[in-house]
Amino acid sequence: MSLRVRDANPFDIPALLDMLRAYRSQTPLPFLAEVDDAVYVTRLLTELMAGRGVVLVADNGDGVVGMLMAQIAPSMWSPKHLMMTEMAYWVNPESRGSSAGYRLLSAYAEHGQALKDGGRIAAFVISKMVNSPDLKYERFGFSKLEEMWVV
Repeated sequence: MSLRVRDANPFDIPALLDMLRAYRSQTPLPFLAEVDDAVYVTRLLTELMAGRGVVLVADNGDGVVGMLMAQIAPSMWSPKHLMMTEMAYWVNPESRGSSAGYRLLSAYAEHGQALKDGGRIAAFVISKMVNSPDLKYERFGFSKLEEMWVV
């Protein structure tokens, strides 16, 4: 079976939790290494799947090999203007170099544009961690807005 991107469902939650743990282990934020609240994350995933955002998965027929999750929340400048913000974007190491990452990002851009065109959100964003690969986000319609620094 070929790789496909689809909306996540509750049956995907165990795989999503595993991928989020792997994602967390790669983050340059050391305090996250100690955090593992599966109950909280499961509740968050359920809320996102129910409409508070989006959870997309790349499925190769043998299971989920990647995910992109984003939340919808009011802009800090205006509660009337909702924005969709990517929270985690991950492809399992053995599936990197395949089309999984590209397809997830493409599906996210299409989903975000549909929500924007429909008036549900004012904008949607994606972030790039310092240890993430250099992707051509411009190919998907994104333009660079800012850089984020952390202490």
